[in-house]
Amino acid sequence: MSTKFGKFLEKFMKDNNYTLEYISLKTESSLSIVGHYRKGIRIPKDEFIERFIANFNFDKVEANYIRYIVAFDRTPDLIKEKIEKIEKRSHGKIQKLPIKGKAAAGLGYMNFQENEKFFNINLPTEKKLPKEVFLVEVDGNSMFPTLLDGDMILIDPNLQDKEQINGKIAVFTYFDQTYVKRVKISENQIRLISDNSDKKTYPDIVIEGENLEFLSCQGVVIESRRTH
Repeated sequence: MSTKFGKFLEKFMKDNNYTLEYISLKTESSLSIVGHYRKGIRIPKDEFIERFIANFNFDKVEANYIRYIVAFDRTPDLIKEKIEKIEKRSHGKIQKLPIKGKAAAGLGYMNFQENEKFFNINLPTEKKLPKEVFLVEVDGNSMFPTLLDGDMILIDPNLQDKEQINGKIAVFTYFDQTYVKRVKISENQIRLISDNSDKKTYPDIVIEGENLEFLSCQGVVIESRRTH
């Protein structure tokens, strides 16, 4: 049998070179009881935990963590499984990504900045991002309600082929202006479309003929993060 407190106690003793005898003495508990707690055979009582916290001078954060893991150990297995799943999803991992600049969800915005900034995002532990993914800040409301002004969007630069981007929201550079739009590709033209229903304010950008050579795709939007 293994418990969270048992693992904590084992590591605590190892890190500090404490013996069972010393823990027993400091907590005024029998040697066998402390041994059972370390092996996870028994779950400690509140009286032991409070003496353990007080006599080893744990700070408030550490003390609350110890109380939490003991309460967790007392929880039925079915509920434990649910708690662990929630914790795994919520903790995730932090990844630092470059912000290449802004893309207009409206009228054109000047091309990406040369000096990159960085932004930390939290990801589920099991999630992996494509290589070379980067962030772009949305400027304007032409992609409302899908994207809002100030949203951070994750761009996968590996997706640029016509088959990969058709119907998707992507970031484009056109005549040195950068846009975030939904794209519709036909045989002779590319149409950059706003999700906003106000087409008078946000008309489609139609690109055809010789102008197609001035259009380049920076990648497809794979996720958005709202920080406002």
